[in-house]
Amino acid sequence: MEITFLGSVGEVGKSAILIKAGGARILVDYGIKPNDEPEFPAHVAPKDLDAVIITHAHLDHSGAAPLLYMDEGPRLYSTSMSLETCEILLEDFLRLSGYYVPYEYLEVEYMLERARRVYYREPIRVKDVEIELLDAGHIPGSAQVLINSDKRLLFTGDINPVKTRLLNGADTSQTDVDVLITESTYAKEVHADRYELEKRFVEECNKVVEGGGIVLVPAFSVGRSQEILCILTAHNFKHTLSTDGMAVKLLDLYLRNREFIADYDLLYKASRRVNFVSGRRERKRVLEHPGVIVCPAGMLKGGPAAYYAQQIADDESSAIFLVSYQIPGTPGASLISERKLMVDGKEKPVKARVEHFLFSSHAGQKELHSFLRSFNPGTKVFMVHGDADSCEVLAEWARSECSLDAVAPSLGMKYEV
Repeated sequence: MEITFLGSVGEVGKSAILIKAGGARILVDYGIKPNDEPEFPAHVAPKDLDAVIITHAHLDHSGAAPLLYMDEGPRLYSTSMSLETCEILLEDFLRLSGYYVPYEYLEVEYMLERARRVYYREPIRVKDVEIELLDAGHIPGSAQVLINSDKRLLFTGDINPVKTRLLNGADTSQTDVDVLITESTYAKEVHADRYELEKRFVEECNKVVEGGGIVLVPAFSVGRSQEILCILTAHNFKHTLSTDGMAVKLLDLYLRNREFIADYDLLYKASRRVNFVSGRRERKRVLEHPGVIVCPAGMLKGGPAAYYAQQIADDESSAIFLVSYQIPGTPGASLISERKLMVDGKEKPVKARVEHFLFSSHAGQKELHSFLRSFNPGTKVFMVHGDADSCEVLAEWARSECSLDAVAPSLGMKYEV
């Protein structure tokens, strides 16, 4: 078995791993790094591939995949939920960044035509390789990849073993492998207990609304917005609750795919009590009364959240509660560190209260350590999808505490196992 890392080495973004085994060449993920000008992973010739597997729809795992479908392209495998979400996100990506993207929507259509929808634990045969997808617990439809050939390899993709209001935790049963490729995003950070975080978040929302203010919750449209709606519903939040933007489209998708949702009844209940907002007139109206507004973009890079943030920035009785990781340099990160927003090219001080509640969809340090302890000593482990220090720190811990043969790989290097 030969493994080549084409991206996501010492950084988050551009996930792409080429695996040669059993006479097959399999590409797992082909993502971008979604900066203002998107970055792409190392090139791979589509004609040389026997299969492409997309672990989930986030653009850092799927955003470059249409490049493989300028012509017919290889067969692509993913869950039905990931494929439907990919179509939504790639269409939006082209709308926002199309000038910098070297493909068009036609290639997205070709890609989806070449796709086969796969269930969790359903065996896939590619030449002499057997492949299974396992629930990754990251977003609805996300998957780990288990490859069986002369060696047995598990790639976690983005993984979260912790059960949330929206998702069951990841399937962590397949630890008898020769090779593990794992994410390292939060290798140095311990996540707060999720239930305690929920309680504190809802308590603070109640305080603001009962004081006459509005709480804006900028949240990713894929998974996080819907989880926040479920959290507020589960904790019997009594006040006005609204959602806007692409979060509405994803909520509708999840309601049509109950097999990917941990507590469908809760999601349905949340959908029945939330107000759906669209258009400037309705957005102005929802700002006239106290309540909570949950909408993208999660880092305040556009979307209806950017509009709402500008409108409540001067209101000391209101609040902006960020609920996701904020990439340095994004408007959300600047808001947390400097209490400022950029409005019409000028810095605007924010008088509204600003808080950060990190509801992560990735494993934290505690979960990564527990997961790694379940593998046999001597297992070959590659740490990816984290900054360089996080990958090295996790590899060192795995070597010293678990006797794993762990390394942080180099970009473009071929590893024989």
